[in-house]
Amino acid sequence: MAVRHTILKIYLLERFIGQTAVIGKHDATKYEIMHLINKHIMKVLQNKFFKIHNVIIAGFLALLGFGPSCENIIPRVEYGTPSAKFLVNGKIESGVSNKPIQNIRIIMQVRDTAMWDTAFSDNEGKYQVIDKFGFPTDKKYNIQFHDIDGSSNGNYENLDTIVEFKDPKFTNGDGHWYKGETTEEFDIKLNPKK
Repeated sequence: MAVRHTILKIYLLERFIGQTAVIGKHDATKYEIMHLINKHIMKVLQNKFFKIHNVIIAGFLALLGFGPSCENIIPRVEYGTPSAKFLVNGKIESGVSNKPIQNIRIIMQVRDTAMWDTAFSDNEGKYQVIDKFGFPTDKKYNIQFHDIDGSSNGNYENLDTIVEFKDPKFTNGDGHWYKGETTEEFDIKLNPKK
């Protein structure tokens, strides 16, 4: 590699020995020509250096699992971390008339974390909130029920409560790190605001 660059230097110097070359708008001396040749050679070497190192770094990152993916999949916890899906289903009814209440906002938050799921009750008062990536052990969730639609379905008191999964039984696991899902039924009655 260095031999080719040396031969190129000698060729270019011999070509311009005893004469000047026109570079840009002024005459160039042998020193300026040599400087331009060295600058070109350094640029070529620098480009080759970066190309080689980019290939090495890309290979290293691919070995670690940081590569492009052609699949659109739901991310799941891997590399030795078990995970499970926790579902809370239920029905929301009026504490006075026992009729279902729709458009109640339900927020389920994993205790002491910033992870949550939000859902709204349907016209039958049914709802479902999910923790998709929970650790498969006993869990407690803070669940908030808020009447946010004003008086269209009646004004109801908000409710903050805790749902607890004790010794959960998981189904539909994949036999690897995903243990499956477990469900807790949690029906509530909301009282009208006074």
